Amino acid sequence: MAEEAKRQVDKSKDLDLVNDNVFKIQLRIQNNCVKLEVPVHLPYPEMRVPELVQLIITSFKLPLYVEEEIAEKLEEFVKKGNYQVRINSVRIDPDKMEERIAAWEKAFTEETLQYNPPEVVGDSEVFAEAYHALVHSPMLGAVLRKESALNSTIREMHRLKYLELATLTERQTKEMSSAIASLNQNQNDTSTTRDVNALAALHFDDIHLVRTRWESLIESENLKQKREFRDWIVGTYEQFYIQNEESLSPNQERKVKKKHSVRFDDSLMISYGDEERHSASDDNMLQESFTIHLGSQMKQMYNIRLLSCHPIDFMRFKNESSREISPQRLQTAISLYSTDISAVVQLVEPDFSMYSGITKDLIQLCQQTTEFHFDNVEMQLESRPNDLKAGDFFVTRHSNLNGVHVIFHLVIDRQALNKLEINSRDPVILGLRNILKTACLHDITTITIPALLAHEMVEFMTVQWCNRRAELVYKCVKGFMIEMTSWSGADMKNLQFLAPKDISEDIFNRLAEMLPNIFRVSNPLRLTSSTSSHSLQA
Repeated sequence: MAEEAKRQVDKSKDLDLVNDNVFKIQLRIQNNCVKLEVPVHLPYPEMRVPELVQLIITSFKLPLYVEEEIAEKLEEFVKKGNYQVRINSVRIDPDKMEERIAAWEKAFTEETLQYNPPEVVGDSEVFAEAYHALVHSPMLGAVLRKESALNSTIREMHRLKYLELATLTERQTKEMSSAIASLNQNQNDTSTTRDVNALAALHFDDIHLVRTRWESLIESENLKQKREFRDWIVGTYEQFYIQNEESLSPNQERKVKKKHSVRFDDSLMISYGDEERHSASDDNMLQESFTIHLGSQMKQMYNIRLLSCHPIDFMRFKNESSREISPQRLQTAISLYSTDISAVVQLVEPDFSMYSGITKDLIQLCQQTTEFHFDNVEMQLESRPNDLKAGDFFVTRHSNLNGVHVIFHLVIDRQALNKLEINSRDPVILGLRNILKTACLHDITTITIPALLAHEMVEFMTVQWCNRRAELVYKCVKGFMIEMTSWSGADMKNLQFLAPKDISEDIFNRLAEMLPNIFRVSNPLRLTSSTSSHSLQA
């Protein structure tokens, strides 16, 4: 009977076994000793052992009470067989034995926590931690005054640079005017023409020489200031925190730490002269603010602001010439290295140049002061990805701009954006969605977006064009903000729409009136005294 069942198993297509390894077992069934031999193809999946047991019982027509015994023996057979197959398949050359052992040892130590070396903290991390601790302590005033003193040196060097270039340009203009006047008097004299061309080449070389000399001096001063500032921050942090904590008891240490918070300091006040000087330009800027709630069940509150300003003016500090500390610089310093980062979206074309357009203006603005925390803006722009297309974006980080720590450079196709009809699937709109998602996942809680996807007004931007474009941007951004709740990142607190600086007041008011209709504005519930008394009487 056993041999007949064995032949049935061999013929079974479900087993699909090769007769190179045989599972043997002796069973006692009804006072009879039954010996089974089942071919098993090794290596055999251990998860399929229960399936093979059922197949053996069915094929051999065995009673169910032997199932547990067969399963135990077959599982042991498969484990040993699989192990032996793997051992036999690995042929180790005796000459490479030490190399194999070293490789296994390295892999084991890298994957085992207790053998991992402690994480090495770099100089940048140490500086960031020290700076963040100092600006949230009574040393805030000293840190900002140190920055202001170093920045004043750079601004003075730029002033002298522009003054020398202006003086040289004025002198060259007079020389060229005199040479051209001489050329007009002697039109047939070829030597005079050559003299004019030689003079123009000489003027170009002189300008280039002066510009290069000053750029070299400023770059050298920037590097020097960056090293000096970083060393000063780390040294002050060690003196203010570490040495004090080592000399205090644990109870005293906790009391000191509680006192280390931002407090009012007379030295941080700005001068009233600067406020009056800049109040006129601030008054000319149109702006409207709203508070909204988004969400169907768990509503989230946002602050929305619409203002008309050029992006470069938006990122410029208002009182750079003041001897006192700017409140904008104070806010920028406190929120740096925090979970409350601010960002702005700047539009660039795929083939943009660092020597023209808004990028040139941004570089000139950043060069007015030393970048103490990140690479300078030129290095960050040069490291941008190649072959950018509409909808792509790259990021630069800053610590010397007004209320902006991150700039999202969004690549646009200007000709395509100039059309009246664009939809929510446009690459630039999808690029805005990716920017908002990136901001949400990286602790950016304030972001500024061009309301018309343009920084300047052009003739074709009619009232109808502006209304249609702003409506599209508002609705898409609203949808992206609702989608933020599923991204599990930081909560966006402030959303700003930036309209072009030269926009008319009428169009600006239309854009402002559109916001409450698209976003839900929070309106307070007002109860009159008569209503209240009536409800109480009821």
